[in-house]
Amino acid sequence: MAAVVATTALVLLARARRLVVVDVQGPSMEPTLYDGDRVLIRRAPLSAVRTGDLVVVARPQTPQFEAAGTWVIKRVAATAGERVPPVIRRSWAENDIDFRGAFVPEGRLLLLGDNPSRSGDSRQWGFTAGDAVLGVVTRSMRPRSRGPAR
Repeated sequence: MAAVVATTALVLLARARRLVVVDVQGPSMEPTLYDGDRVLIRRAPLSAVRTGDLVVVARPQTPQFEAAGTWVIKRVAATAGERVPPVIRRSWAENDIDFRGAFVPEGRLLLLGDNPSRSGDSRQWGFTAGDAVLGVVTRSMRPRSRGPAR
């Protein structure tokens, strides 16, 4: 009975498009996620996003990121009202954006890839608007050839 209820709930959530499966492309989230992994995301408003969450957001409309697809997966480094993390502020000379002394503005997120040397993220495109958020990653679905998902 519990399996039927769980399956029914999953089907209803999926039908309402509250759950979406997204393919991971590229190395920017390694070692957490790898190219070819799939993630299950739960659609969520900006108010439900927390620092440390993995989120799927609309790709920024900047020339350097135009050709690579519609969505990107990044880690939330700071939410509205939070100070930009010290590691980002200290490395401002390496960033395209000067974050020294900055706080994340209302309705925005600071997003970073887990693989900084291979990631385009807020260090290049600045803060991300909350309405760009598709959802929060709830589960990684790694191909069997690479072992269990986290």
